[in-house]
Amino acid sequence: MNKYHNTKTINLNWLLLITINLLGIFSLATFVSIKSVSAADSSTTDVAKKELSTAAKELSEQEKIEIGRRIRSAIERSKIDAQKSKNITPKIDTQDNLDNISTEAKNLFPLDTESVTQKVDSSNNSSDNVENVNQLRQKLLIEPLETKTPAPKRTYQPGLSFGTPSAFGAAWGDLFIGASAATAGKARDGNPDGSMSAGFGLGNSYNLIGLELTFNNGSVKNFGYNGTFDLKAHRVIYVKPNHQIAVAGGWNTFAQYGNEGIRPSGAYGVVTSYSFLQPENPVNPMAVSFSLGAGGGDFRQGDASTGIFGGVGVQVHPQVGMGVGWSGVGLNAGISVVPIPTIPFTITAQGADLTDNSPGGTVFVLTVGYGFNFLPR
Repeated sequence: MNKYHNTKTINLNWLLLITINLLGIFSLATFVSIKSVSAADSSTTDVAKKELSTAAKELSEQEKIEIGRRIRSAIERSKIDAQKSKNITPKIDTQDNLDNISTEAKNLFPLDTESVTQKVDSSNNSSDNVENVNQLRQKLLIEPLETKTPAPKRTYQPGLSFGTPSAFGAAWGDLFIGASAATAGKARDGNPDGSMSAGFGLGNSYNLIGLELTFNNGSVKNFGYNGTFDLKAHRVIYVKPNHQIAVAGGWNTFAQYGNEGIRPSGAYGVVTSYSFLQPENPVNPMAVSFSLGAGGGDFRQGDASTGIFGGVGVQVHPQVGMGVGWSGVGLNAGISVVPIPTIPFTITAQGADLTDNSPGGTVFVLTVGYGFNFLPR
């Protein structure tokens, strides 16, 4: 490329030199011709001089302009060609350098074609292995266990009936047991004693009828010598989210054994309402219970055939209930506590016949009870 550029520049210079020489020869020839004509005819010579001089002058100026234009054009082309040669030369040099470097690198680090092929094959095998590993992972992938929020544990409420029956009772699956200790009063010759009770439920009071059967052991001192059986049929007749009403009919001491008369036999009927004073309170909705009934047996006084009984109880705390009741004979009052809300264990303390109207007189009773349902929930 450099050789071509130098040749082009030399040709251009020769062209300029030839053009200038031709111009000089032309001007000299014109001048000689003018002098010859002037010697032949002086008058014509003067006119011819002027015309030829003017023509020579005009021709010289046009040619000079044209020659100047061509010279400038040639110079511009030479500059452009020179600039192109400068731009191309580094590229050629760079390519040459790269070729040299590549040749040296090949000499220093010869390339093993078979090794490269093996590496490519190994790379392909590696990708296949990765796919196999991913497939194996998918096969061995264990689906995440469903995290279920455990249901809250059931909580139990304290008792709200004291010395009077309630229209709500045990249903199928319910079992309960209790033990009581009482002061002597008037009927035991000044000797305190205790009693035990146990029972279970049948049926369903919400669907049809619930039955509750209870066994009472009348004396701990004379354990097993006497006992009575009670029966109660109950039905829930009104159900709302914050209010329920139940009715029940029972028969206390419908059967007994032993030689000690613990309590007289008698039937009764009762209605109980159970509702909440603070239904929007999630901690303590304050359940309240009202019961009203009538019956014979130990619900009556003296020779009367029937007595009226009733009671009211309030859950003043989620674990504490308090209430009063009229047994048909005397006034009762008590307090019931559930020590652990999730365990159906109840402790009840009450005063029975606080008015001292019954043959046994006023007694204080402490009762512990435990109830549960063996059906799955």
